[in-house]
Amino acid sequence: MVVGNPGPGIVGVRATPAFTPTPNNEPMGALTGAPVRTTLRSYQIIPASAVGQGGREATLIVPPTASNRVAILLAPLVAFRIYIGGSGVTPQTGFALPQGQPYETILPGLQEIYAVTDAPIYLALQVQVAPILYAEQQRKVG
Repeated sequence: MVVGNPGPGIVGVRATPAFTPTPNNEPMGALTGAPVRTTLRSYQIIPASAVGQGGREATLIVPPTASNRVAILLAPLVAFRIYIGGSGVTPQTGFALPQGQPYETILPGLQEIYAVTDAPIYLALQVQVAPILYAEQQRKVG
């Protein structure tokens, strides 16, 4: 149970009563010194018909990192689809993103996402990735 209000403007802080010093009171990234930041990118998604030709692979849209993340993907509102999945994603094995609507997924550490499209040309995909605290894995118990 979370008790108390850590106050405005403090990110990633939780007060734990009955502990001195209070564990879990550091902002995310305090142990590594890495700042917590959201990344915003636009990718040109490779057509599925071009995958495998000339050594091409599906487009890596969310690289693997140790942190747990939330990824929000926005596919264009067109007649063709963008499919996401593992490194061998195809339109037959991938998950089709909703067209023109944001799709949110939670990624544990070291998971990656690839994308292909069934369009005959490259399609743009907007990707926002933000680190999160997931199941208390990144908290330090003092």
